[in-house]
Amino acid sequence: MVPELLTKSEHALPGYIPPHKRDQRRADSYQRTLETRQKEKAALEAQLETNRLKRAEFWKQNGYRWLLRLDGYDTWKEKRAAYKALAEERAQLVEKIRQKTIDLHRSPEDKDGDGLVDTDQYPDKIGQKRAKPAWIALVDPANCSGCSGHEVKPGEWVTPCQSVCPVDCISHLTPEQVKMHGYDRSVHAFVPPVQIRFDECIGCDKCAQACARDAWNAVTMVKTEKFEEVFEIKIGTKYPGRASNDIDFSKLDQLTDEEFCSLYTTV
Repeated sequence: MVPELLTKSEHALPGYIPPHKRDQRRADSYQRTLETRQKEKAALEAQLETNRLKRAEFWKQNGYRWLLRLDGYDTWKEKRAAYKALAEERAQLVEKIRQKTIDLHRSPEDKDGDGLVDTDQYPDKIGQKRAKPAWIALVDPANCSGCSGHEVKPGEWVTPCQSVCPVDCISHLTPEQVKMHGYDRSVHAFVPPVQIRFDECIGCDKCAQACARDAWNAVTMVKTEKFEEVFEIKIGTKYPGRASNDIDFSKLDQLTDEEFCSLYTTV
């Protein structure tokens, strides 16, 4: 009899959720988190307006005479403390509103606020992709500068998107590919654009977050079915996978305005 231990198939990471079960939860969580952040920002703005009215009332009642200490030191000290408290409250509210504004553009899955999606539930080994993700990363080579990052060995760099990819599916174009596609050699001769091997991509959104924060916003997450429809390909799970360099980007020029917008805005 085969031991039960050999018949059980469990992911190495605790709490792992398969992509096909995770996508709807992510969408619902995103909407709830976004609504919560909007309400928090609106509440802070209301507090800031209340603070503005209090400061206006303070000046209306006291004018500028108290600044000259003509009313005696004790009175001046009391009024100064009152206004200082209002000024400090205003500074704190402005900083909180600034942070909430940033949060509205931050992924709800970024729990620690470092600008990156936390992906502990994703596979931790290259080639572990198990299902087709609902979202796929699409890099625009015309906007990608290649990011010199830091050179790890002659002719090889690590970019923001590469450094955060949990499955290592991002690489630079080879000099032959740069020449074949006719990219501007003055821009891309030494640091070529990156390409994403979409068959290996797990749709974690880390590269798009990193590119938007540290680079040129050249990576966009698009719905997988729209990606397959526009570029007429089928995304698989094989390893090593095909790269975005194999995509015919000229197909984008054949889309109508509505089709082009739907590719990048469909949720």
